[in-house]
Amino acid sequence: MTVATIRFFGLTLVLAGLGVPPTHLATAQPPQSEYRARPKPRSSSGGQRQTPSQKASNTLLPFFDQTHNPVSVGVPKNRKVDITPPPPPLNAFDQKVLATCGAFGSQVSAIALRRLFSQSPEVVQNIKAAVGGELFAGRRSDDQFRDDLVSIWTGRKGFEHIFCGEIRGAKQIGGLHFRGRYLQLQSEGIGGRLANNLRAEEVLDGAIYTLGVEVRQGNRVIRDDKKGYSYVSDAEELLTQASQAFKGFSSKSSGKEACLFTVVEPDAQQPFKAVFVKTERAIVTFYPDATPKPGEPTCDR
Repeated sequence: MTVATIRFFGLTLVLAGLGVPPTHLATAQPPQSEYRARPKPRSSSGGQRQTPSQKASNTLLPFFDQTHNPVSVGVPKNRKVDITPPPPPLNAFDQKVLATCGAFGSQVSAIALRRLFSQSPEVVQNIKAAVGGELFAGRRSDDQFRDDLVSIWTGRKGFEHIFCGEIRGAKQIGGLHFRGRYLQLQSEGIGGRLANNLRAEEVLDGAIYTLGVEVRQGNRVIRDDKKGYSYVSDAEELLTQASQAFKGFSSKSSGKEACLFTVVEPDAQQPFKAVFVKTERAIVTFYPDATPKPGEPTCDR
């Protein structure tokens, strides 16, 4: 087995090639190797342009606005792109996810996530169908599946990391890969895009936005030069995609292993890759990558 180690977004990742599936997954139904989302309506948030001062303080750059304003970024290098798309729509489940996250830097307990899933049984059933009825072999009842879903999303704080964002010391933000959280931070006037950060910025038009972030908490400002989110994935879709990747990528390691997951969204101009990181029993992170490394394993191995 070929093993390589990389660092990205502050994580040390161990990339494994073809491995032997763990016994608890051996009889599970195979998941989809790529995610295909249902069609959904475009954002209807038209009207007057929302300026930075309306969405955040006048010293914070917005993540979203209503004006097409192309700028130079690190990727693509040969043309300008708009790194501030229109504000994305938030559905009822997105709002529940943000309520579960709480204030920026809060921790999300297993009890809180179980409450979220109990309040949204249709979301849990959709995820269950997408992963073939079970996450671990033989655990197919609704109660067992919900327990396993809570477990894989809280065992390594994957839900908190991906959807809510974490504070790591004074100079690093962990995770933060849900578009709804970016909109919330901007709307509350406590978060914005990091200025003068061209080299780290990457855009796949209408799909992937990789950029720097600064968040204010009282007199403290926390900055991280490389964060990113999928513009076309709502909260349920992110949960589904990462759960599919977990089911498909077999691992017996207690350490972190990574793979590339293919996302196919009707709102995206083309399929794109997302980096998925897991341990044997838990999700670590999941984020879109506009410049995936060639040769990385896919999540259906």
